[in-house]
Amino acid sequence: MIAQSRNTETSNRHRPSILLSLAAVSLLISISQMAWSEPYIAFREGLKCSACHVNNTGGGMRNGYGTLFTQTELTPLLGSLSDQGYDFTADLNGSISVGSDFMAVNETTFSEADSDAQNTFGIESGNLYFDVRLIPDRLSVYIDETVAPSGASSREAFLLLEGLPNDSYIKAGRMLLPYGIRLWDDASFIRQVSGFNYDNQDVGVEFGIEPSNVSLNVALSNGTQGARDDNTGKQLSAAGSVFVRNMVLGGSFSRNKTARGVERVLFGPFGSARFGPATLMGEVDWISDSGAVEEEQFTAYASIEYWYRQAVNFRVAFDYLDPFEEVEEDERSRLTVGFDAFLTPTLTAGAYYRLEESVPQDTPGNTDGLVLSLHAFF
Repeated sequence: MIAQSRNTETSNRHRPSILLSLAAVSLLISISQMAWSEPYIAFREGLKCSACHVNNTGGGMRNGYGTLFTQTELTPLLGSLSDQGYDFTADLNGSISVGSDFMAVNETTFSEADSDAQNTFGIESGNLYFDVRLIPDRLSVYIDETVAPSGASSREAFLLLEGLPNDSYIKAGRMLLPYGIRLWDDASFIRQVSGFNYDNQDVGVEFGIEPSNVSLNVALSNGTQGARDDNTGKQLSAAGSVFVRNMVLGGSFSRNKTARGVERVLFGPFGSARFGPATLMGEVDWISDSGAVEEEQFTAYASIEYWYRQAVNFRVAFDYLDPFEEVEEDERSRLTVGFDAFLTPTLTAGAYYRLEESVPQDTPGNTDGLVLSLHAFF
């Protein structure tokens, strides 16, 4: 059962502001947002993450094909402006390439606790990428450096040895660990609660094998989210998937035991199915923490993506969280409705509205919001 319904008087007080916000969303249908790191494009096209990204498990810098895809397979809304940017290249020379992601947002929030809407400008992400190919298609150094919004920090820095038998590779260093669908939205419950998101990395090694329509990625890391190792145990993280015609079927598993004796085990399936211009995508996860106190959590995510004229994507997404399985009526949910589109091959703009439901005492969990964004990347 979803958390208790909201106070009717409060909802009526916010209705005019919400209607205005929804009207703004409609006006912005032609300039809505899409992050190229969003996996629904790969699922729709039947591509593995490694087809378009330097990082085999997705996210971060695009490789040559990922850049070419946006230039040849899309029809940006600003055609004349796009034509002027086709000569741009991120290659400094034959061995070194750079890249970047920068997203600025404006968010309006509506809360039960406050009759006045709040509005703020912010930076959602700012990253610089460097790919140094020491031996073409075999050995490279990859660096993903976060420069905003909270200052410089290293997100990923690893050596990549690829081109091994059966399309396999070995990666060593600081990295985002393989698990589930790599959504751009870290606030999604499947990414926030599991801890497998863009804010959490670890130091270790990863092995992957991707022959034909199969992909399997397994990582062994310190289990300390990049901090100094504090025990002899290691975290195991794995994700595997099979591409079958218009479907992707996959699953993930992770186990980590800390120095304090707390053991966390996560597992769950994920997948997608394409029906013409529509793509369905979803993931569910069971999360178990055992130690002095045992906790069981359940998260789920599902979305419907509708691709329109090779430029605009309509999205409806639903998030669900049961934070304590033994507690009744403590569930949280989130419904997101939005429009996604390319303005140029390297610039998107966006608008989406999010409605959140939680227990009455959870004020942030009952805050709705309208988010507008501009996202430049190369």
